Amino acid sequence: MAVMHGKNLAKIKQQNLESIKATLYRYAPLSRAEIAERLELTPPTITNIVGELIADGVVQELPASPNDAPHGVGRKPINIDLVPGSRLALGLSLGRDYTHYCITDLRGGVRAQGCFDLMPEEYDAMLRQLLRILHTLERRHPAEWEKLIGVGLTVPGIVNPGTGEIKNMGSERRDWCGKPLAQAVSQAIRLPVRLENNVRARACAVSLFRPGLLGDESTFAFCHAAWGIACPIVTGETSFRGEVSTAGEIGKMILDPYNQETGLIDCGYPGSLESISSMRAILTRCRQALQEGRCTVLGKLCPDPAALTLEQVLAAQAQGDAAVREILNRAMIFLGIALANVVSLFNPHLILLSGPLFRNAENFETVHSSLRTYAFRSSDEKLQLVYVELGEYGGAVGAAASCIEKFFLRG
Repeated sequence: MAVMHGKNLAKIKQQNLESIKATLYRYAPLSRAEIAERLELTPPTITNIVGELIADGVVQELPASPNDAPHGVGRKPINIDLVPGSRLALGLSLGRDYTHYCITDLRGGVRAQGCFDLMPEEYDAMLRQLLRILHTLERRHPAEWEKLIGVGLTVPGIVNPGTGEIKNMGSERRDWCGKPLAQAVSQAIRLPVRLENNVRARACAVSLFRPGLLGDESTFAFCHAAWGIACPIVTGETSFRGEVSTAGEIGKMILDPYNQETGLIDCGYPGSLESISSMRAILTRCRQALQEGRCTVLGKLCPDPAALTLEQVLAAQAQGDAAVREILNRAMIFLGIALANVVSLFNPHLILLSGPLFRNAENFETVHSSLRTYAFRSSDEKLQLVYVELGEYGGAVGAAASCIEKFFLRG
């Protein structure tokens, strides 16, 4: 049973503070009057809170522009905005290939980035290596380290941001699960640490750092297709506050249970979207096609199936390899069907699609066509599917964004 909580003056002020920061992230530069109008708060409330933010050095008044419309008799409004470099965040993505890091300002501007080796499978060894990396970064970027509000860590799978624990990573890195990772790192480096799912963190980065992609939409779905497939639904300001965040693991959705072929590939549950449309499933099927001699172009690009890469698969698709195109076409059609189910359940008007598979526009268009075919919507509702390129450091930038969301936006 849900417990209802009252709101005292301190809670109300904190809520107003968060709302003002969120409004600045989404719409700034704005005048105080415009903020008051958007939030339906009194001008004195806005003036007092903005004054505190200015005194804290995180918000600034902007010089008046000749193009600004007058406000009242002969007066022009004074717009305000965040001071991006007043605070910084460090994000680390503990990925399947490398460990990427990124230091960003409050607007996502990159101050430093780089990568380290893959983390060990054993938890204690991983923690020691992670702390060595953090101490290395402190020495390498001392000026930036002094401005850090905290550190964000991202991993695949189900995490609990409230306790800083990994709950489930499937068949991978099982020794990491159930350990107080965020707390252990925080105690060692004496900074707040936020642990988050890697796809939810990417969605957070879009929400904070690229609001222009969202237009007027406050709710959107963010689908990231890579080794796994996830699709969190972002709904307004409270979207990243869940204590147990599964990131919408649509890769586990069962779509084709009677197809025995999907059960022969170790790419998730038999018949699941992950076993059909993930990078791992696509690479596995292309290796099989190579071994069977069915890939005319891919065979020239990669004679050794064991060494196959996604870049070679995408190149073969672009050059018209029929077998590769058939594999990718099927995978993208099923991904579109899964997203159509998301639309039927949650009715987002905007879906952002991310992942290396969509470097080839053909794959995006196939997903888009499948989504339009199978999504159930009223005839007057708009549904947008937009490709978002987050790049190699997308997970690390997302980790920094989740840190900012927790320790600045809500701090």
